[in-house]
Amino acid sequence: MPGSLAARDISKQYAAVQVLDHVSLVVSPGDRIGIVGPNGIGKSTLLRLLAGLEEPDRGRIAGVGAVGYLPQEPEPRAGESVLAYLGRRTGDTEPDFAARAGRMLARLGLSGRSDDQLAALSGGEAARAALASILLARFDVFLLDEPTNNLDFAGLELLERFLDRLEAGVVLVSHDRAFLDRVVTRVVEIEAETRRVHEYAGTWSEYEAARERARAQHAREFAEYAGERARYTALLRARRGEARTLGTQQTGRRATNALRGKVRQAKHLLERLDEVEKPWSPWRLQLELASAPPTGLVVELAGAVVERGSFRLGPVSLELYGGDRFAIVGANGSGKSTLIGALLGELPLTEGSRRVGPAVVFGELSQARDRFAGVLLDEFARASGLDQTEARTLLAKFALGADDVARPASRLSPGERTRAALALFAARGANCLVLDEPTNHLDLEAIDELESALAGYRGCLVVVTHDRRFLERLDVTRTIEL
Repeated sequence: MPGSLAARDISKQYAAVQVLDHVSLVVSPGDRIGIVGPNGIGKSTLLRLLAGLEEPDRGRIAGVGAVGYLPQEPEPRAGESVLAYLGRRTGDTEPDFAARAGRMLARLGLSGRSDDQLAALSGGEAARAALASILLARFDVFLLDEPTNNLDFAGLELLERFLDRLEAGVVLVSHDRAFLDRVVTRVVEIEAETRRVHEYAGTWSEYEAARERARAQHAREFAEYAGERARYTALLRARRGEARTLGTQQTGRRATNALRGKVRQAKHLLERLDEVEKPWSPWRLQLELASAPPTGLVVELAGAVVERGSFRLGPVSLELYGGDRFAIVGANGSGKSTLIGALLGELPLTEGSRRVGPAVVFGELSQARDRFAGVLLDEFARASGLDQTEARTLLAKFALGADDVARPASRLSPGERTRAALALFAARGANCLVLDEPTNHLDLEAIDELESALAGYRGCLVVVTHDRRFLERLDVTRTIEL
């Protein structure tokens, strides 16, 4: 039988920041636990602590059996081959491992790629290599950090089937709501205000409904408490005012004592009132996108062919106009990011032509989230045309504070780099957004905000996504499948 894992009252702090506070979690065989919460709240830290890659400041972690951890992004070592990466991630040293790994890679469309360097793979290919490491593993507890990132629909289905048959316990972090609905049976929410956890039985949708009910109940209780407190405070103020007035007059001792009793009674009522904390308001992504769409043609490809090494895409002919909501779908490695590069003019055409309409301002969110290279504030100010004070103010609206903007962008998390790119869209007034897997690395509430912003966006939208719920809500007008 698979083993189990337990975190007992663990806490973790980095410098002055409390990341996790008195967190307990038990993972038993067959468990399917989804960890949710805002970006930077400590979800990945919790997985790393459970995996034994970091030590808690307080509390302890105990387990029985082998624990496997898959990080948010593949972390290749210098010169590491795909096969070596799979062996390292799975810990498998059996003689037949290379043969089994080769068959799994072939099943995932990476036939003959065992000896290729992992760092040379595309984002989609690296995602399939990471998926192979899960499917080949024989752990007692699986810890998966964003396992759906960059997976195509076939890969998602394969992962879901694997987890459905697995006897081991699974703890995962994911932004994919459809995936959470299909896989998890328990949701653990890390609260931003307390850095503690609350557990909910059921799927993501059941958790979401329970959370909204709890928030509504809390809001009602606080409103009732605030009303009672205001009433008792006004009563106490009135009684004290009466006492002061009475003190200036010639009155009997009996009247004075009676009034003093009323003051004590009003004070006692106020002190006995059970305090209800004000509902916490989390940071929300307030994304204001350009309201003036481009008129007429935005971009046209005519008989376009792109060649990247041995890969050839095309010929492709398409025209995009203001207001188009264009989705690009297809298997990993089919050329979706290549088509985006051609539309943006970032990749040269071997054949055909590209034409861009007047006054078009592109806003690109690349899959690699590598728009900024140096210190974020300096790079953002240059790219946006804002001075540093204006840039700081705008980045702060996207939850990127003074410490974040002073760091090299390479040291920011993928979610932080995503928010910086979204802030640039707002600064530049982009009227044609080209988004490659935009929901990767965003927390679930930020995805909701992004969906709301895009619902009212009147510019041209080009999106590559494997997030099924996100795609349903985009209301696309055209789709191309590669």
